[in-house]
Amino acid sequence: MGAGVTAMMALQAPPELLGFHTNFPGTIPPDIAKALQSNDPPSSSLSADERRAYEQLLVLFARRRAYASMMGTRPQTLYSLTDSPVSLAAWMLDHGDGYGQPAAVIMSAVIGHTVNGHPADDLTRDDIIDNITLYWLTNTAISAARFYWDTHFNLYNAANVAIPAAVSVFPGENYRAPRSWTERAYQKLIYFHEAEKGGHFAAWEQPQLFSEELRAGFRPIRKAT
Repeated sequence: MGAGVTAMMALQAPPELLGFHTNFPGTIPPDIAKALQSNDPPSSSLSADERRAYEQLLVLFARRRAYASMMGTRPQTLYSLTDSPVSLAAWMLDHGDGYGQPAAVIMSAVIGHTVNGHPADDLTRDDIIDNITLYWLTNTAISAARFYWDTHFNLYNAANVAIPAAVSVFPGENYRAPRSWTERAYQKLIYFHEAEKGGHFAAWEQPQLFSEELRAGFRPIRKAT
């Protein structure tokens, strides 16, 4: 949910905020969002990167966002998540990424071997169990789900951010934001880089690589100040 928090900070743009970094950028242009809503085929005018992103988004919205729709419209119906640790585990493991559903890297960690060519890397089975256990012991599955109910903005649509922005695109994100869309959404784009690996949970999956992206993203601001 950090992406939502930082996005709102960037939109509010208090004078103390020199810039921000995100690995979950909101870049979808209005015309693209309209076409996606109608489930239209990709336009012939799209570049290769834009077409790839469009096709990923079609799959995402059609097949992989059921959990988000449920949490955004009927979160209290999910009380079984607080009644059964198996129910909670099944719900959390079924979240997807750009590679598929469930998320390939997480399932690689759970199963203990590479799934669909995507190894667990820094994640372990204990990491996954610890994450689920945190929600179970604190009884926060439903309160966490209600964030989707309380959120009244779309994280995917073009952000229209005016402060300096650094964007890292990970290959296993829900969709790989094209640079062309990113430049339109972030008017002062100071950094854009496509990482070599990592998915929707990039900071968890690739902590070293993620920290390197943060440092690289904010380096232009450090030099300027």
